[in-house]
Amino acid sequence: MESTLVILGKELEYDFLSSWIKYTRIKNGFSQEALAHGICSVSHLSYFENGKKHLRKEIIEALLKKLKITDLDKFTDIGKVRQKLNTMMNDIESYNFDGAKRIYKKLLKIEPIINHSPYSIEFKIYDLMYKTFVDGLDYKYLKDDLTLLDKISNSLSRELRYLYLLVSGDILFRNHENEKSIERQLTALNIKDTSWINFCLGKAFCFNDAMGRGAYYLEKALDSYERSGRYFNAVWCHNYIGVCFSYLKIYENAEKHFKAALMSAKHFNMDKLLWHLYTNLSDCYLSKGDYESCIKWSRLAMESSYKNILCAYNYISACIKLNRLDECDVIFDIYLSDEYKSSKHYNSIYYLYLVVHNFHEKIFYEEVKNKILPYYESMRKIDICNDIKLKLIEYLESKRRYKEANKLYKELMTI
Repeated sequence: MESTLVILGKELEYDFLSSWIKYTRIKNGFSQEALAHGICSVSHLSYFENGKKHLRKEIIEALLKKLKITDLDKFTDIGKVRQKLNTMMNDIESYNFDGAKRIYKKLLKIEPIINHSPYSIEFKIYDLMYKTFVDGLDYKYLKDDLTLLDKISNSLSRELRYLYLLVSGDILFRNHENEKSIERQLTALNIKDTSWINFCLGKAFCFNDAMGRGAYYLEKALDSYERSGRYFNAVWCHNYIGVCFSYLKIYENAEKHFKAALMSAKHFNMDKLLWHLYTNLSDCYLSKGDYESCIKWSRLAMESSYKNILCAYNYISACIKLNRLDECDVIFDIYLSDEYKSSKHYNSIYYLYLVVHNFHEKIFYEEVKNKILPYYESMRKIDICNDIKLKLIEYLESKRRYKEANKLYKELMTI
């Protein structure tokens, strides 16, 4: 079968025609029966939309006419557009967001033309990639696009399906739907084994309590990035491999990767990564029981320009272990304020405030058990949930409420 067809005076690729018609049909609320009526059989349309059958030129043009698409003369050269899209993707993968922004700005100028072509889906997937990795938009802003693209994903070309599964998997990962994220990204890996999909999979496994598998994929990505000279990406790999080994309590390996990343991050002035490294090192030393080192790295993280208060949780936890409670109050005054109230880590600081100031009081149990713990359970934050449950057990045992304490013990044992 021919791979291209002249439609409305333009030579177009069959792969994009079939998925475009399906996308446009769904987007405009047409059922297959409604679109096919008077033109072709529903089964012929279904096979065409799913890339299993070609239709004659006159049938395709009739379907387009019914979808109110009658003119493609204004469409620009797809080759030039694809070059820009591919460069933008490489910039995003390499954390060159300034370069990606420049290309995206140029693409937006021709977006109305692209949206009136079979390549609108291709642009939509790259647009979704940009909004995910550069703009950092939440799932709630992207879910309508995901719902629509999910319906046509099986009709996409292999290259586009790979990219869509990678991007949508990362969106679900950020929405704490780790199992669904991993399922999509494993499918993407089966389509195309790249350094980027290995990196994304490694992160997803790392934060889904599967650190061994996380380290495996991240080390594959690290090897590939280092061999191709993409050192920014390699530095991020070192960071997340360090996280995996820290969780596995293989502290020597964790420190080795963190410090390799730290040296490069300082050299390249990677401020956001420096915050990650300072925080991850503080987390590593807190887990290791080296509380002075935890305080040192937490302080560096808090002094960085990146506004995130996870490091404050580690700082306070270490101070509690060392019984330096006056230092805790200084941090509470800073972070238990309106400025940080929208942070997902705000409740973790409030929890530690209750530990320090209200541990033996009823308010501790009510606030922690009924509000703070459910909040972090809904986000699948396993570490903080474990910390909270252990402290709740201590509280319950001090009140001789052994039955409730035993229930929490059993929950911890099943993790």
